[in-house]
Amino acid sequence: MWIGLLWIVGCYGISIAVLHILFGTRKERSRNPARVLVITKNNENQIEWYLRSLFFFSRFKGRELQTTILDEGSSDDTIKIIERLSHTHSIELGSDLAYRSVDDYLGQHEKDSVIVVNLSNQTDLAEIPFVT
Repeated sequence: MWIGLLWIVGCYGISIAVLHILFGTRKERSRNPARVLVITKNNENQIEWYLRSLFFFSRFKGRELQTTILDEGSSDDTIKIIERLSHTHSIELGSDLAYRSVDDYLGQHEKDSVIVVNLSNQTDLAEIPFVT
């Protein structure tokens, strides 16, 4: 009976050690944050849902996320929603930075992998990336 109990405890110990080893290597790979560039124009109905979903799935997958929003002249409350969300999430507004266009942003982040999402484009909405 004791041998069976030790066998079970040993198996649990080995599985815990294997998980720690795998988690440690996974953590090393995800040191670089994922970069997401979101392009908006009058998207007050989608922006909050999209950003909250994006940050939820990034936390769920354990991946740090750097999000930049480029607004193309919204006349609705899109900017106000983004500013409110930026208090609780790491969101940069492109107009506050040196990024005036998508090409400026991609030019300054050539070495990084950037996910570009245009919320005004229905095909981009159908293929919403949730932090690969």
